Amino acid sequence: MFVTIKQYQRGVEYRRGRYTRTLEPGRYFAWFRQIVAMDMRQAALQITGQEVLTAERIPVGFNLLVWYRVTDPARALHEVASWADALHQAAQLAARVAIAARDLDAVLAEREQMAAEITEATRATAEGFGVEVVRVSVKDVILDAEVKAAHRQKLLADQRGQADLVAARHEVAAARARANAAQILADNPAILAARQLDVLEQAARHGMHQFVIVAPELAGRLDLNVGR
Repeated sequence: MFVTIKQYQRGVEYRRGRYTRTLEPGRYFAWFRQIVAMDMRQAALQITGQEVLTAERIPVGFNLLVWYRVTDPARALHEVASWADALHQAAQLAARVAIAARDLDAVLAEREQMAAEITEATRATAEGFGVEVVRVSVKDVILDAEVKAAHRQKLLADQRGQADLVAARHEVAAARARANAAQILADNPAILAARQLDVLEQAARHGMHQFVIVAPELAGRLDLNVGR
């Protein structure tokens, strides 16, 4: 009886139940030995329907896609009962740790950073049983209807607050500008006189031809007369 190991496979050979060697692609006579073919191609593992609490204890669901390949078929078979299950558990645990360390806003905004953290943590574990983790993608972050509604209201409130803050800053800046302008005019009577002439010129252009001009030194007396 012959066993053929294909180009994308490696064969794990056993004699009398003991591992002897890893076989390269080719055709092998299987008399007095067992050969287990292992696929070495890159593959994807989907992890779906998971739920975890964020740092502020808000439940969120998530789906992952783990890209991997077996690099050491003998270790993959010998170190763990099922390397696929071990990989699934390692990625799931890494995702739970990454999400639980963040609040909801960070979970939604930092998917790429979370994916990098999950990849590194999963890779460190998987190396121990002969599997290389190429990358992990956070496919979905899922919120239930109530959490979605509450988060939307929070975003709207934050936007309104930001808009109010910007408007208040503009008002303060305008008030400072007016105060500075008033101080400049008070310190420079010539500038004030020029501004007054500009106002008179603009008024004349709009059809106003009669003006009452009170000299500054008489303004105080006129106020006193009005008061009487």
